Amino acid sequence: MSADFKSHILRRDEKGFAGIPFKRLLAGGVAGGLAYTLLRLALPDLAIAVGLLVGIGALILTGSQGWLPLWMRLWLRLRGRLLIGKGDLSRELARMLNVPRELAALDGEAVFASPLGVSEIDLREWATFIRAADADREDGLVFVDAPHLEVDA
Repeated sequence: MSADFKSHILRRDEKGFAGIPFKRLLAGGVAGGLAYTLLRLALPDLAIAVGLLVGIGALILTGSQGWLPLWMRLWLRLRGRLLIGKGDLSRELARMLNVPRELAALDGEAVFASPLGVSEIDLREWATFIRAADADREDGLVFVDAPHLEVDA
């Protein structure tokens, strides 16, 4: 007896409207309602339009791609540009937002250091084959010592 599984058995399908999950619809509605309520006191003529724009903006910014919502991808992109930027403005903004600029500096000797302090690997006893089935034969790629050339004087 066998069981048929859906392709995404670890991801739960959420109910919503038009492909938008309910929690995103709820977040957009709450954000739009809050903006409408606050602007109703200060600018009553613009309150409905701004409330709708804030609600739609919240729906768009919470849309995920690759398990990250759009607002987080935009924030990480801005943070990366501040780290890599060379101008005075980016340096000042990075300092103001407490973004350490040391994160963008990579030390090549530390990144590409060999593990456990091994400085040199001797490949002279290794044989490499294109396919594992060819390992029974003796004609693989073998690393040998450099030839010693003697020059007659």
